Amino acid sequence: MGVETDIQQKQVRIAELEAEAAKAQQVKQAEGQAQVRVLQAKGEADAMKYLLPLKKEQIEQSKLEAQARKEATVQNAEASAQAKVIDSKAEMERRKLLAQAEADRIRVTAAADAERMQKEGQILKQNPLLINKTIAERLSDKLQIMVVPADGKFTFANDLLRGLSMGQNQGAAHMDPIPDPAPNQ
Repeated sequence: MGVETDIQQKQVRIAELEAEAAKAQQVKQAEGQAQVRVLQAKGEADAMKYLLPLKKEQIEQSKLEAQARKEATVQNAEASAQAKVIDSKAEMERRKLLAQAEADRIRVTAAADAERMQKEGQILKQNPLLINKTIAERLSDKLQIMVVPADGKFTFANDLLRGLSMGQNQGAAHMDPIPDPAPNQ
């Protein structure tokens, strides 16, 4: 029994040594893992030392870019507003020039009409028979024969001229009156 006891004691001793070896191995592994974690944490901390300034620079750059876009948008809006003001001023000037041109055209036309009417008035004073001729021409295209008094005094035209001369005599005393036609016999 002595040999068996020795064997059992040696087996117990081997088991104890194996347990101690396993324990020591686990401690060494835990220490190694802890050191790896410490190194990783140091690496992350070192990386953060470099990353934080880069992130700050990126954030600052983004802010500057946003501010530049904002300023460009404001400048574009101001330029667009100024262009609209210039366009509206040009349109106003164009309308003013068109109105002025229309007023000038009306003035020139009115002056020409007044001059033409004055000349016609002088011609009619010199040739009273032209009144009858004009009336006859304007009466109708279908009218072929018209009978007028031989003395050249056409009643309708004389009545018309008498009415005009009365209106002019009341408005302007310096004009020569148109003589009354002779009574029809």
